Amino acid sequence: MEPPFALAIQDAAILAQRRIGVLVDRRGVVQEVFVGDAADLPLPRTVSRRCGPGRLCGERLVFVDLSGRGHTPGDLERLRLLSLDASVAVLAGQAGRMPLVEVAHLLPENTEGRFFEVLKKTHPGQVPVRFDETVRTIEAQMRRDAAALMRRAKDAAILVLPVFDRARDVEWELLELEALCRTAGLAVVASVVQKRPAPDARFLIGRGKVREVAMLGLYRGADLLVFGAPLTPSQQRSVAKETGLRVIDRNQLILDIFARHAHTVEGRMEVELAQLRYNLPRLSEKDDSMSRLTGGIGALGPGETKLEMERRRARDRIHMLEERLLAIAADRAERRRRRMKQEVPMVALVGYTNAGKSTIFNALTGADVLVEEKLFATLSPTVRRLQASNDVVLCDTVGFIRDLPEELRGAFGATVEEVSSASLLILVADASDEHLCEQVASTRRILGELDLLDKPMVLALNKADL
Repeated sequence: MEPPFALAIQDAAILAQRRIGVLVDRRGVVQEVFVGDAADLPLPRTVSRRCGPGRLCGERLVFVDLSGRGHTPGDLERLRLLSLDASVAVLAGQAGRMPLVEVAHLLPENTEGRFFEVLKKTHPGQVPVRFDETVRTIEAQMRRDAAALMRRAKDAAILVLPVFDRARDVEWELLELEALCRTAGLAVVASVVQKRPAPDARFLIGRGKVREVAMLGLYRGADLLVFGAPLTPSQQRSVAKETGLRVIDRNQLILDIFARHAHTVEGRMEVELAQLRYNLPRLSEKDDSMSRLTGGIGALGPGETKLEMERRRARDRIHMLEERLLAIAADRAERRRRRMKQEVPMVALVGYTNAGKSTIFNALTGADVLVEEKLFATLSPTVRRLQASNDVVLCDTVGFIRDLPEELRGAFGATVEEVSSASLLILVADASDEHLCEQVASTRRILGELDLLDKPMVLALNKADL
């Protein structure tokens, strides 16, 4: 830092009795000037908080501290949240006399758990000349950490699990959320749990926890937050804006898994329908282009905004998919009617996702339904005759999961139809899972919500490698 600059900004702040801050890029060019009050400086909203894994924002904040004491916890938090190259506090003394400066910068992830380093107060002319090398070293370490993660998965994610009911099994919910992430091809780099008496209206979790998560994202090279509880559209936007990270919730994650595993025409349409229903209320004014009028010659009034057009197209697509799925359901109902006319009893395999239903189905019918150690590997019901008896058919169904998203209940329509016509249900459960009882209880609860508990049911504990 040039001493004349430090002297000039100090004298201006003393004269105004206000904090003055200046954003400077790596070339030394002033980008913006901010003026606060005597104790605080407004958050520079123009700073790019995230530039990808392993990157700092490329700007340094120089500000005057009228107290002369140096960086406050709030100043250091701003350094962390904005991923600044550095924060330089000019310690105001007497007007006209050269002030001291205090430099703080971030640190790569380390065993000591330190987020930043505050250098010793010094004369402006004695600030390390090769500070750029320090920044490059920090970024290089962050990139190495991020690259190690990206070799294992396409995205690095941080799990955020809000807990509002202390009776819930947090460990099970966290393990299940991690399994969903693995199925979706995500690398989980950190997990954050917050127990609260009630959800925060703006962020779902507390603002302090949001900032903690943002810092974890910087140090772990994560670019995605996965919430274990449903987010409203406004909460999703607020968290994304506050952290600079992409944000999805558990429902959106399950929808993504369904989209990956949907191979039949019906399955793909069910998933698209669920995604449209989920995303429709999340369409918002994202940028200026969304508010430009797109009416033309012959249009009555000013026409529709781009946002209104997107919403109308989504509603039209939803209506079209619903019509097509009704036609497919009618064909399926006709096949069931023929089976019932022939008095062929059907046994349906039901249970929690990844319990081994498809493995049992293949063994009993000789079919080759996809079997994977992943959640929701099966998304469409399959019906085959038993190898041991042609007088009975067996149905493999979509696995259930606790707190089934409302948007996905339609995707289980085919399963509900087949199960409702079954003469017997075999509830398959993984005997090796330590949360066996919870999974069986969740399956029975979902069957009850779907009015399917009146069927005769047999519990089958599945374990292939005894």
